Amino acid sequence: MIKGKNEGNSINAFLGKNTKFEGTLLFDGLVRIDGTFEGDVKSSDTLVIAETGKVKANIEAGVVKISGYFEGNIVAKNKVELYKPAVVSGSIKTPSLVIEDGVKFNGTCDMGKEVSKKPVEIKEEKR
Repeated sequence: MIKGKNEGNSINAFLGKNTKFEGTLLFDGLVRIDGTFEGDVKSSDTLVIAETGKVKANIEAGVVKISGYFEGNIVAKNKVELYKPAVVSGSIKTPSLVIEDGVKFNGTCDMGKEVSKKPVEIKEEKR
């Protein structure tokens, strides 16, 4: 079950438990995936991957909430929320990340607005 869904958003599209879809998903509003999806997702709104959802994708969205299986890359404008029993593999770029105890996350996370291309130099002070 995805927590924190009392946001006043009604579901605009729903991919049911026994469905499979491959391709590009473009949407406004709230979309929930309980089935299998493979491809690309682009939205400024909210994507929910439920416990039975299995997604392999590159996601660009406002908010991403996952409690199912996800493999790929996420770029979220606002927030990523991972709830148990989620299994997430890949990269996440977001200004805010919530990971509930019990989630399995293997990958990288970048929480900066912009990735610095120049490494930070650490200078040692001579005494």
